[in-house]
Amino acid sequence: MGYKIIRNENASHFNKNGVDFTGYEDFGMDLGIVIENVEKGHFEEFVHEKSTFIYIFLEGKGVFVLNDEEVSVKAGDILIIEPGTRIYYYGSLKQILITSPKWDAAYERHIRILAEDELRNL
Repeated sequence: MGYKIIRNENASHFNKNGVDFTGYEDFGMDLGIVIENVEKGHFEEFVHEKSTFIYIFLEGKGVFVLNDEEVSVKAGDILIIEPGTRIYYYGSLKQILITSPKWDAAYERHIRILAEDELRNL
């Protein structure tokens, strides 16, 4: 077979710190693929020490805060974040996140939870 399909009903669905995640796993590659729906922001600052995060923005606009630097994003943009970068973001976004290698909780470090009122309105 020259292809693989992962159906939405077989994906994992969960909410973490303000983001609705749909995770596609176990497709035989060392990649992670997640669809994220963000209404206001991801209210956790974190660092992942191993994976590169590749965000593809499908809808909306927002601001990623990367090592305290604000980076504006909008539909049609792609943002590539290297391992070891402190990350949090806010805005209203629909995005695809690809991690390489596949995301592993053992390499993610929590920095802090942010209150919604700490994030600017766009």
